[in-house]
Amino acid sequence: MLDLRVQAGLSQEELADKAGLSVRTIRELEAGRVARPRKDSVRLLAEGLGLRDGDALQFLAAAGHATVRPVIAVADAAPSGLRWRGTRPIPDGLVGRDDELAEIETLLRQNRLVTLVGPGGVGKTELALAAADRVSSVDTAVVVVDLTTVQRDAAVPSAILDAFGTAPGTSDLDDVLSGRKPGDLVIVEDNAEHVLDGVATVANRMVRSFPGIGVLVTSRIPLGLPDEVVRRVQVLGVPANDKDLDEIASSPAVEMFCRRAARVRPDFALTAENAATVARLCQRLDGLPLALELAAARAGSLSVETILAALDDRFRLLSGPRRFGAPHQRTLADTIAWSVDALSDPARQLLYRASMLGSPFTLDAVVGVCTGEPIDALDVPMLLAELVDKSLLQPVHEFEALYGARYKMLETIREHAYAGLSSQGSDLVEFKDRTVAWCSTYVEGLDGAWSSPDRERRYRAANANSATFEVALERASALGDWDTAAAIVLGFRIAWQYQASLAESGIQWASVCAENVQDKEVSGRLLAIAGRLSNLTGDVRAARRYYGEARNLISPSSEMGLMARGGWVSSGSLLLDTVSLAEIPTLVEDAIKHGDVQRSATVQAICGLALARWGRLPEAKELLLAWEAALVNPGVYPDEIAYMALSRVELELGNLAEARRWAELARDSQASDDPERTKVAGCLAMVEFQAGRFELAQALIDEADADIRGHRGYFDYLVMLYRSRLARRTGDLEQARSSIRDAVNRLLLEGRVVYLLDVMPEAVAVLHGLGQHEQADALCGQLLAWQRTMDPPMLPTAWAVLQESCESAPVAQGWPLPDPAEAARHMADDLLAALS
Repeated sequence: MLDLRVQAGLSQEELADKAGLSVRTIRELEAGRVARPRKDSVRLLAEGLGLRDGDALQFLAAAGHATVRPVIAVADAAPSGLRWRGTRPIPDGLVGRDDELAEIETLLRQNRLVTLVGPGGVGKTELALAAADRVSSVDTAVVVVDLTTVQRDAAVPSAILDAFGTAPGTSDLDDVLSGRKPGDLVIVEDNAEHVLDGVATVANRMVRSFPGIGVLVTSRIPLGLPDEVVRRVQVLGVPANDKDLDEIASSPAVEMFCRRAARVRPDFALTAENAATVARLCQRLDGLPLALELAAARAGSLSVETILAALDDRFRLLSGPRRFGAPHQRTLADTIAWSVDALSDPARQLLYRASMLGSPFTLDAVVGVCTGEPIDALDVPMLLAELVDKSLLQPVHEFEALYGARYKMLETIREHAYAGLSSQGSDLVEFKDRTVAWCSTYVEGLDGAWSSPDRERRYRAANANSATFEVALERASALGDWDTAAAIVLGFRIAWQYQASLAESGIQWASVCAENVQDKEVSGRLLAIAGRLSNLTGDVRAARRYYGEARNLISPSSEMGLMARGGWVSSGSLLLDTVSLAEIPTLVEDAIKHGDVQRSATVQAICGLALARWGRLPEAKELLLAWEAALVNPGVYPDEIAYMALSRVELELGNLAEARRWAELARDSQASDDPERTKVAGCLAMVEFQAGRFELAQALIDEADADIRGHRGYFDYLVMLYRSRLARRTGDLEQARSSIRDAVNRLLLEGRVVYLLDVMPEAVAVLHGLGQHEQADALCGQLLAWQRTMDPPMLPTAWAVLQESCESAPVAQGWPLPDPAEAARHMADDLLAALS
């Protein structure tokens, strides 16, 4: 072989590079210290030396591979008692992966080939090693193959043999794999994405030809084999907010950061003082384990506040110091660049351009904004699939039936891609301008959607692009193009209503545009939108203010004028403002005169809800039934809120059968995977409770309570109220106390004062149950005085609870009071003090 290498004019290092073998192997072979080299090694050498056909066969024969040789016993290569070869899992290396670890262990025991896929730095290696450790035993050996330094697909078999510990060139891969019993061996092939073809070829041979072998692969890209089971490794869960200490402490991302920070700063711990900062830090880092680890390494010299502030240039901050792991994972920038550099040019450009769309974004937005040389619109689905396969994008499967296909980009990847787009001359400006143009055209297509039979689909699809619309509005405002920004807000207004978590952005843009546009009518319409969205997010006082301003700017009989007046009436009823109720007759009359059946029905439903809150149940029922009768008209569609209002009215009137019928219609009209399920589940629970079906009511309350944790909704207080009533029935008074306290706090925060009258009678019963009779009687006396002298009165279900609890309480003196809302808030404050 030495002569052939010299004839080829190659050094040992050059031949090693061409053949994909180590320099050590070349040196050992040329020194004659390997009597019988591996067949795979000989083939690679022949290719590296440029041998063809007969010369290659002669070379193989000279190395002893012209005929079939006997199989080497398994024990010769890897003794059956040897449990582990290669990299071991790091102690305490996994955080928040218990469910994933159990699943992967099960998959390894049931399948021959499992691939863990995910973006760089997500923790695939540690998860794979921990899962392999779970299945290793006296009877099951684990061999870990680190493919990081393997440069050629053809060198993968040699890397696996090296991992077995065989002497260079002494055996073939077939020799060490043959003869194994099922479950005898698991091979972990780590960091496979850059030699994917080689790994796929060998893995396919292993699972098809050697039934005793299990293969676990980590890669940023699936192998694409028919026997492969793919599991995507997700980032660690981050806190949903930065205020709830218990929720922050239970976050896996926070736990990992704190553990790693304590290694470089032993006194570091999560506290009430630093919890909000740590939560925001973990959110900014997307829960990506590598980023958390690198950030925590800085905690020895920097405060958490400083680390968070420095994340605007995260690649500079998180550049080390990491001295272990694959070379391309020692800095955050290297980790991302490793994947991005391997993309085709169209895929890379699509990633760059999509980075400025916001996250998540839709396929429609990508086609509308990001196409153009070198990206053909017809290729976008294929390119998106490539980016997903290579773990640079993640599909958003949650509520896919409602919002369509969406994709999100980890913030770390987005910043890398955004920098790539920014470096390409004027591309960033061009594509931001294209985003404005696309969004402007998109909202034009929403005209008339409210009256169309597929309005839910169209508005949900628009809502899915809310992050992209944010980009367009930021660009339009930076250009001072307030007319365009206002047109986008007006066209997009309904789509913001579908998720309370996004409505805050809509409020901001509607109010900012209202301040800057010249047309007063347009300004009024924008303020009406701000009012509607404020009501959705629970800020009733802000809603009242915005609606009040809008009423003075918009024509009162126009569509948006009717909406503003209806919102003003609705928010007023929540705030116990009797002035609002006086407008209902005129408002209903004007809506009917408007001529639009759909608008008229909507106004009647809004006014019916307001009257129901005020205890005027027959009048409320009349208006709500008028809405229901209008459903026969084109453009008027079922709405679960109005059905629920009818259910509540019938419940208060004592008509349980009708209340159940309306509640079931509400359930049937709500999308099956609507992210805000609280409303209907809570409504059904109230009916079942009043019917005495307590177990079913409890199940419905549990369903609704789980939903409350994810958003703030209209009827959350009712879920808390009925949780208290159910808990009080079973003697769980601490649960009852907690639920009532939560309900009162929520209503005070939101300003929905009228609903305090539903909650406080239950609070009286809870206080009596807790033995706090003096406080209970004081509150009971005030409520009795309210019922006699104030407007609105308590609803029948609340009044019944109060009567059961107030047999001996005297009526409070000094009523009526001039300000009903202030009186209700004062009672609520006293109640919270008693419940604390």
